[in-house]
Amino acid sequence: MLMLAAGSATAAPCYSDGDVVTLEGTATRQAPHEADAATKPAWVLTLSGPVCVLSAGTGQGARQQSTVSAVQIIDATPTENARIQLTGKLVTGNVSGYYAVPTAIWVLKERVLSGQ
Repeated sequence: MLMLAAGSATAAPCYSDGDVVTLEGTATRQAPHEADAATKPAWVLTLSGPVCVLSAGTGQGARQQSTVSAVQIIDATPTENARIQLTGKLVTGNVSGYYAVPTAIWVLKERVLSGQ
């Protein structure tokens, strides 16, 4: 039991839907999967390291925990192929016209950490 307590003390935090977070990684543009010319490409941030995300589960009051290594970037055009840091509101579920990955960040601020 002591080992369990020690292990949980060093575990990474788990973020919930709606939390304001700062995530770091590399942004890439993904072409739409559909042939619809009106569909815009999506931006995805591939994270430097995976994060834990809690989202609403299918059961009554149940929450689902998952490890996320990429998030869709909403409401921003990031610096492509550069190491960046995004601060914004974490959102789980399909939140845009183009569904790239199940978790997104509604960007409030971008900071470029290293050049392209």
